[in-house]
Amino acid sequence: MSEEEILSKKTYILILEITLGIAIVGLMLMVAGLNEWFGDTLVNNDVVYYLFTAISYLGDTLVYIIIGATLYLIYDKRFAKNLFLALLGSNYLDNSLKDIFQDPRPASNALRANATGYGFPSGHAQGSTVTYGYLAFHTQKNYAQEKWYKYIPWIFLVVIYLVAISRQIIGVHDVEDIVGGLLIGISFLLLFINLEPLITEKINTFDLPIKLIIAVAIPVILFIVALLIYPTGLGDYGRACGALTGLSVGYLIENEKIHYNPHDLDNKQRIINLAIGLAITIVLYLLLSLIPLDVQIWKFFEYLIVALVVTLLIPWLLLLIQEKLSGREKVAKVAKVEKVESTE
Repeated sequence: MSEEEILSKKTYILILEITLGIAIVGLMLMVAGLNEWFGDTLVNNDVVYYLFTAISYLGDTLVYIIIGATLYLIYDKRFAKNLFLALLGSNYLDNSLKDIFQDPRPASNALRANATGYGFPSGHAQGSTVTYGYLAFHTQKNYAQEKWYKYIPWIFLVVIYLVAISRQIIGVHDVEDIVGGLLIGISFLLLFINLEPLITEKINTFDLPIKLIIAVAIPVILFIVALLIYPTGLGDYGRACGALTGLSVGYLIENEKIHYNPHDLDNKQRIINLAIGLAITIVLYLLLSLIPLDVQIWKFFEYLIVALVVTLLIPWLLLLIQEKLSGREKVAKVAKVEKVESTE
């Protein structure tokens, strides 16, 4: 592991301070009996409710798909892949913990939102911590010399807390759910940041067939284990494991056979590729979500398809379009030259 892959002591201290602050505030509110106060008090305020409902969407699946697809198609494939891996691993852990603790949601949940599943830990708080926290870490690690970089991690931190707080304000979680999600998210993110380079370095020593076997076997085993341990559980393991399978397989094959590279694109190509890629991704996601099958195995294949399309099919399609456009430009340039020569 290189030095740049390891968090600095200063960063660790800051994270530990934030973590301790979260735990202390959460404990104080719980002891004071205020753990459900925000939801009970504010959930009936229309302006507050709809405002924080909108903020809560920053921690929803479709938003994460859009963020990941955008980064994959026009920024950096490896970083986007790692971001997805962190989020999906965190999601699997969150579902497992929910089924272990089986903590009911607060009474305020029934007033408006009626969110399904168990309460502890908050998936939105945990997922936003991992996702936006990883974005903040990447910004700090790669753009420390830029004048604007110091503001970006703080913006991501604000987003994390707004998403977490929104879940209580709209009444679907209490304080311990939020605090648990934040603390587990921070812990998982730290483990991922430090272990990912080591695991990736080891996996890269294998041939493609071995990599593909690992890419399929691990999420499928995790999926089967979850269904066996929690046969009546409420966790959406199909989503996490299906997306993980599609992401891993698609990334490996694309990297080996297609070689789509966002760094080779100019700004015009980035805009075109992003528009085409997001249009396909969003339409596909919405169409698949309309299929009325609320079973784990369908969720597995649903998100497997979406992940494969984003990581494999869309890059292949964009390269084909790019080649055709380049060919037309060359033909146009040759025709223009020939026309000039003929007039001379």
